[in-house]
Formats: sequence, structure tokens, C-alpha cells
Amino acid sequence: MRVYNMRDTIRHSMLLLNFAIVLLLSVVFVFTPSFVARRGAGLDFLQDLDHLPAQPWSIGLAVVGIFILIVVSIIYREKGMEWKEQNKLAVYWLEPTLGLIIILTLHLDYNGLLLLIVVDLIDTMKIRGRMFFLSAMIVLYLLTSLDVLRSMLGMVSVTDYFICYDMQTRQFMQSTVGLLSALNSILFIGYMVLLFSQKTEENTAIRHLNYELEHVNDRLSVMNEQLKAYAAESERMAETRERNRLAREIHDTLGHALTGITAGADACLQMMEVSPDMAKKQMEVIAATARQGMSEVRRSVKALRPDALERFELEVALKKLCTEMQQTSHAVIDLQIETENLRLSPDEEDTVYRTIQEGITNAIRHGLATAVWIKLSCEERRLKITVQDNGTGCTIVNPGFGLRHMRERLNLLNGTLKWNGDHGFRIEAVIPLRWGDEV
Repeated sequence: MRVYNMRDTIRHSMLLLNFAIVLLLSVVFVFTPSFVARRGAGLDFLQDLDHLPAQPWSIGLAVVGIFILIVVSIIYREKGMEWKEQNKLAVYWLEPTLGLIIILTLHLDYNGLLLLIVVDLIDTMKIRGRMFFLSAMIVLYLLTSLDVLRSMLGMVSVTDYFICYDMQTRQFMQSTVGLLSALNSILFIGYMVLLFSQKTEENTAIRHLNYELEHVNDRLSVMNEQLKAYAAESERMAETRERNRLAREIHDTLGHALTGITAGADACLQMMEVSPDMAKKQMEVIAATARQGMSEVRRSVKALRPDALERFELEVALKKLCTEMQQTSHAVIDLQIETENLRLSPDEEDTVYRTIQEGITNAIRHGLATAVWIKLSCEERRLKITVQDNGTGCTIVNPGFGLRHMRERLNLLNGTLKWNGDHGFRIEAVIPLRWGDEV
């Protein structure tokens, strides 16, 4: 903040200095002819000049121009970058044009205004525009410093006006103009030193931040790898826990029921010839045991069902799944269900739901797909599920947990699973229908 305040102070000082210099030179150009005329030395003054002096009223353009230049400079500093970008032509060429007009009306005797213009414009220019602008200002500065240019334009120097005054007055005016011009140059050099030091500090800070950012990225990469390993381990642990739970459920429910059925069946075989009535009662007991075991199995399977299938029918649950995934991933998901009055058992519905869910997840997560097309159709008592995406695909597919689990589910239903990764990724699952595809 201190650097910016110091630069603003230097700029304000340069504004005041240039105003004072332009006003002083304008006064000399305007009042010297009147002073010479009152002394009766007008003829001698004109004889000493190589060119006709400008009319006094034309010098007033320099005073008006410096006022306009100051106003433009203030407006330029007060407006934001957005205004500057929208008005590049006015911002970058208005001040140089005004400065050149002022310099010409002062007969090229003072070009320090160019330094003020550089201070006003160079700070916010882009690098390419900055180099072009600086080159143009340097060329203009050199041209206005050459007496050859004044001779070509037929202009009278302010030095010729100073000769009309006595030695003491002449030295005072020349010293004043020289001192103010030198001070203007010193302020310009100070401003540029502060500007470049600030840019150097900013570049150093940016390099330091980039260095820290690289280290942060490295640490994040390590953490990301650790999180991936942790997630994979958690997934394996969850899979193991789920398998153990299923094993316990099967052992406690289906195993118990099958043991009772086996024992009852053996007893029935022995009773069939001795007492058919008792064998019939035993069969009733076996049937009750089987029904109870089936109920336990259904209870266990029901506990594994997706919550969406518990609350909605399969078609509604699939539409809800696609809508939620589309909203989350912003991928376009098109679901086409070409079946009517489809009647599926709970485990079949679970498999259909999980297959489509896993297909969408793989397409978005691994294939980086932006569009997924899903189709359900029935043909010859077989339900066909197709999931196609526009992702990266792959020529060699190493089945992960998702595809393996999908295949295991389908195998339990005597279904099949195929995939192809040549153009995006395509999954085709086929499930034989137990109950038919029409009610």
C-alpha cells in the first residue's frame, strides 16, 4: 500500500510541475511581444528571428490543452480496468494526442509532458502494448528534442524570447524552466524505479506461491493415493463383512431349513410303507419347515434390496436413479423401457437395478462419459439390458469388482453378461424370464 501511495504522490507532483511549466512558457510566449512593443524594440526583435513568431492567441491552446490533459488523467485514474478495456482507443491515444498538441504550440521547447503520459498509461498496459507504446514515446521524445524538427516546422524557440529580457531576468527564467524540467525527469525516474521494484516483488511472490502450490499439489497427490488405497481397503472390508453376513444368514436360515427337510424326508421314506397317514403328517411338517425357511430367505434377501425398490416400482426407481445421476454428474442419461406389464421377482428386480446402476457409475467414473443410453427390452422370454456410453472406452478390459459382482448376480439368475470397449463402453446383460413378460 505504501508503494502505491508513493507512486500516486509522484504522479500528482508531476501533474503540478507540468502545469506550472506549461503555464510559465505560455506566459513567456504571450507577453513577450507586448513587452518588446512597449520598449519600442519590436523591429530589432523580429530582425533577430529566423521565422515569424506564432500569434499570441494560439499559445492559449497549450493552456487549454494542459487543463484538458489533467482532467483526462484524473478520469483515467479514477475509472476501473473494465472502463479502460472498453475505451482503449480513447484511453491510450487521447493523452498522447493532447500532449503532442501542447508541445507543438510551445514550439517544441518542452517535451516533459511525454514523461507524464508514460506514467499515466504504462502501469496498466499489457506487455505487448507496453513495448509498442514505449517505443512510440521514445521516438516522439527524440523528435521533439531535435532542433532540426523545429527548423523544418519554422518555429521560434523560447530561448529567442528570453533574449529580449535583461540578463538577470533571463537567467532566472531559464533556471526556473530548467529546474522544473529536471525535477520532472527525476520524479519520472523515481516512479519507474518504484514501478519496476513493485513488479519484481510481485513476480517473486508469484514464483514463491507457485513453488508452494507445487508442493501442495505433491502433498495432495500423496493424500489422494492414500485415500484411494483406504477406499479400496474399505471396499474390500465391506465386501468381506457382507459375505460373512450372507454366510451367516444362509447357515442360520437356509441351512437350518434344509437340515429339517432332509431329516423329515428320511423319516417319510421309512414311514411310507408302515403308516401312510403318519407319512402324510410328516410331509405336512416338512412343507411347513420349507415355507418357514423360504420366509427367512426372503427376509434376508429383502434386507439387501435397494431403498428405491422398497419404495417404488422398478420403472419408477430406474427413472429416479437416472434423474439423480444426471443432476449429480451433468451427464445426459437416456432411459428407454420397451416393456409393458413386466412382472419380475424381487431378486430379478434387484439384478436389473444394480446392473443399470453399476453401468451408469462405471460410464461416468471410469469412462468420463457425457452421455449414457440405457435400453430395456424383452424378446423370446428374455429380458435384455443394454448400457452404452460415449466415454473413453478401452480395448482391453480387466473386470473389477463392479463387473465381477454384476456377473455373479446374473449367473444366479442363469443370465449372461457381455461388454465391449471399442466405441465408448457397452454392456449387454440378458436375464431369462421366469414368469413371462406379459401378464
